[in-house]
Amino acid sequence: MLEPRSSEPVSKKALAGILVFVLCCLLSTIRILRDASHSIPPGSDDISTRSDQRFANLKSRLPRSGVIGYVGANSKSATPDYYLAQYALAPLVLDRSPNHAIVIGNFPDSAPEEIPSNLRLIEDLGNGVLLLAGEEGR
Repeated sequence: MLEPRSSEPVSKKALAGILVFVLCCLLSTIRILRDASHSIPPGSDDISTRSDQRFANLKSRLPRSGVIGYVGANSKSATPDYYLAQYALAPLVLDRSPNHAIVIGNFPDSAPEEIPSNLRLIEDLGNGVLLLAGEEGR
């Protein structure tokens, strides 16, 4: 059977090693916290908030719920632009089709090269946001 260890005092070398280890851990934690506080600039611009602001004027002109059409630019950002518009206009559902009575145009980077022939411009709300009427709404 094992006999209980006698309580021997910790050597000065072991105590110094433990203190150096704890000090290094504290310094590392302080450095991480300092770097983390600088990585997020104060008042950073949230893209979803900006998108909500872009579509706020349009949202007041649309029905509260239902399905409306959506047309947008053919660029690398086309899919993210669609999802940001869908998020900003919820609970409306955006169908990526011009075959609806109400269609929104989302062209954040440049003016549309060409609006589909079955759509009529009702209002240009600025910032690349267009309110369009489909053939069903004429």
